[in-house]
Amino acid sequence: MKLTWTTLLLLNSALMLNAASTDVAQLMEDKCSNCHFVSNAYKEMKAPPMWGVKKIVNQHYKTPQEAKAFIIDYVMNPSKEKMVFPEATLKRFGLMPSQKDKLTQEELEAIVEYFYR
Repeated sequence: MKLTWTTLLLLNSALMLNAASTDVAQLMEDKCSNCHFVSNAYKEMKAPPMWGVKKIVNQHYKTPQEAKAFIIDYVMNPSKEKMVFPEATLKRFGLMPSQKDKLTQEELEAIVEYFYR
């Protein structure tokens, strides 16, 4: 059976997309899961789980673009005034520390895009 160039390009694109997705998944695991566990594996919680973050942020922002922009801003410049979680969450976990010295802007944008895929 002959493979056409189109078929080869599609296969290559699919493999590259899967590899990129895997890389970002690992980045998210490396940069976020210490506090926000991303799987169902139990860890001592230091912060709300990722699914909880997404749920609450989506309740406060009408579009995915607004939600993504909020997360990017909040992760780098968190403040009590910006917090969208209930006061009880702040009491339990405290304010998220800024991740400016732990993440590049590009890493954060990739994580947020992966998170909202």
